Amino acid sequence: MPVATADLSPTFPLPQELIIDILLRLPTKSIGKLRLVSKPWHSLLYDPLFIKAHLAFHLDDQEKLIIVSSSSTPAFQYFTINFSTTTFPSPNNYVRISQKLNRLLENTLSSARIVGSCNGLVLVANDGLRRREFSSKHLLALDTMYLVNPTTKERLRLPKGPFNLVVGNAGVAFGYDSFNDDYKIIWPYGGTTIRRSENFVIVFSLRNGTCRRLYNCSYAPTTHSGVFLNGSVHWLAQSRVDESQVIAALDLSTEEFKQVPWPSAGCSTRNWGSLASSKQLVVLGGCLAMVVEQSSQQMDIWMMKDYGVGESWTKFGVIIPKVVEHYYKPICLLGEDDVVLDKNGQNLVVHNLRDGTTREILVAGINRDTSRDVGCFLESLVSPTFYSQKWRATSF
Repeated sequence: MPVATADLSPTFPLPQELIIDILLRLPTKSIGKLRLVSKPWHSLLYDPLFIKAHLAFHLDDQEKLIIVSSSSTPAFQYFTINFSTTTFPSPNNYVRISQKLNRLLENTLSSARIVGSCNGLVLVANDGLRRREFSSKHLLALDTMYLVNPTTKERLRLPKGPFNLVVGNAGVAFGYDSFNDDYKIIWPYGGTTIRRSENFVIVFSLRNGTCRRLYNCSYAPTTHSGVFLNGSVHWLAQSRVDESQVIAALDLSTEEFKQVPWPSAGCSTRNWGSLASSKQLVVLGGCLAMVVEQSSQQMDIWMMKDYGVGESWTKFGVIIPKVVEHYYKPICLLGEDDVVLDKNGQNLVVHNLRDGTTREILVAGINRDTSRDVGCFLESLVSPTFYSQKWRATSF
């Protein structure tokens, strides 16, 4: 990928290409400090081409966790946490908060939910639901949304105007359209029995600040958020053609729908009635994964090792030695063997996929009795405000 250059020779007497190659290898936070060296360095390190090249170089870095924790004062707290195979687990099962982000969204949301993340940007929504009148039906809609870069501490408040069209919270997703260099929020609408003309997907373009509808939607997603991978957002869904249970995907560049192969042996049950409660899609280690709750003490994780190839689905049995009321959601992988799980929105556990051992993790500084939402993100220099320049939503 070409990188725009500035004359750096007065501050660093090395060949320009070598300087840029070194800079691309540096961690994101180091780049932030180097932006203060001089005007030429500032110009280079804020250049969109450099930011894209730096992101491409670090796509395989270990992700961080972002936690939204509710408490009495302040109402909501935001934290990021470093996990790695070398620093975890500690002898006492504690991990430390990397940074507090309270000021980033302080007093802006009454209730918070992490919708998803992509290329270092995290979409956070107010989970307070409000009633709206649409097509003679009372439906629910998410309220205020913010796009946040926890690393650079930039945020962008998305305009409410476009989201007045939004009339449901099933399957909302966030991802990147690489062809048009645009970030998009996807919001499916419509049930499985209403007229096809009322089944559509709303696409919000961050670059243009506009919403439009896609009416060629043949799938009804579940209430879980959609997950982004390989240029597409994915949902567990019911086909509106034959009512079968499928993995539906929307390519964000072509805005065309497709189906992704379903896991074969051992995961063939496609009972729509049990879909929302017993299965969910996540992304683990750069692979599409399906979580299947087999019983109160077992949760299977299927991972598609080769995207789009049905035969590449691999199953890992995860034994949960707890009582039935506990709910587990996989968040991310540590290396190849350990998966971080969110338990009941209150605790984190790390489960080893090879030997079946499970350890509960206590986050120092967060009350374990508070409810929380957990997501993961990649450290990057991508700016949410850069992509909003055409329409200039209120940013801080």
